[in-house]
Amino acid sequence: MADLKALKYTIESCNHCGQCKWLLPARMSGWDFASVCPINAYFHFDAYSGQGMLNIAGEVMQSTISHSDDLAKMLQTCTACGACDINCKNVRDMEVLDTIYELRRSSVEAGFLPESRRKTAENVQKEHNIYGLPHKDRFSFLPEDFEDDPDADTVLFAGCSVYRHPETLLAAIRILKAGGVKFRILREDEWCCGASMWRMGDYKAADALVRRNNELFASLGIKTVITACAECFGAFLSGYPRFVQPEFKTLHITQVAAELVKQGKLTFREDGEPMIATYHDPCMLGRLSEEYVPWEGEIRSYGLHVPDKQWRRGENGVYEQPRELLRAIPGVTIKEMPRSYEEAWCCGANASDVDPEFSAFTAEERRREAASVGADTIVSCCPFCREALDADDEYRLDYKDLTELIADRLSEEGQK
Repeated sequence: MADLKALKYTIESCNHCGQCKWLLPARMSGWDFASVCPINAYFHFDAYSGQGMLNIAGEVMQSTISHSDDLAKMLQTCTACGACDINCKNVRDMEVLDTIYELRRSSVEAGFLPESRRKTAENVQKEHNIYGLPHKDRFSFLPEDFEDDPDADTVLFAGCSVYRHPETLLAAIRILKAGGVKFRILREDEWCCGASMWRMGDYKAADALVRRNNELFASLGIKTVITACAECFGAFLSGYPRFVQPEFKTLHITQVAAELVKQGKLTFREDGEPMIATYHDPCMLGRLSEEYVPWEGEIRSYGLHVPDKQWRRGENGVYEQPRELLRAIPGVTIKEMPRSYEEAWCCGANASDVDPEFSAFTAEERRREAASVGADTIVSCCPFCREALDADDEYRLDYKDLTELIADRLSEEGQK
């Protein structure tokens, strides 16, 4: 059995207040966008919520219920967006999301995993990417005259999504070159970051992949990893420390670009098309990107952790830099959605392979929210959010990847 017992305090401390399902009343703009838990909003059963999963974890821990295919599907349908965890911590310090992770781990170790997730694991094992596409083609789109710095201690990490959206990596390359940042690309040495393995609960596969990547970075003298993928970013910061002690710094391309703008190394042209944008905070770039700090100690009366524990409350995600960049681009007006920053509604992409209808509901709910503030464009910087939110529907919203938008709007001076 997975280490659910280490989370016994959280599992037994839930008082069924329901805060894991809703925004705090003081932060609600109305009931229309008050929910924070996609699976609960869709299925309307308590089991489909952080609260319900804590109850299930308790029963599994006591062996009063057993893992099954049905339970595995329910666990994997959850997008693991972390909204339940953040909102629970508005009431008391408990590790709801970590309990969901451990419950998934327990399920996988018991031999239960939806077929679509098994296929993903096989793809990563065979071709080092979640899609199962040929490893040799990972960077086949790079121009023949592309040059990076093979001696740089900074790497631009593409991520598996480069197979579907190479234009995002090309945009990141343009930004770094325009800003004078020296970097290298790993080419055939780049494998999946391991986010999918860790988050589905296949800790054995995740551990091997994380250690392989961490050792590779160390052997190459890599000190900084830059990525344009929110999923990779969150994995490096909040996933890797669960397995190893990373010796490298992780930056998202928006953090780098925002600093280059402040330094005057990137400038934008004035003739860009007007846009009323609303920014969608990806879960793994926002509330789930805070660095994970392993903790060992004693939990005393009233939840006192000795020694003190560093709690991840979602407040220190990458929120301001994307918005600073949007404000810096001439012609762009920003409208905030009711649920934003650490309380942003998930796009639903992480469930698309397990329950497509639920995933589509979650994405449509986000587009409805974007339309409600008068936006004509959703801007974000996660390839999976892109696939969920870039849709042709009644809301008539465009979707723009922020990395690509930045690169497209650079002035000639800013690209020198």
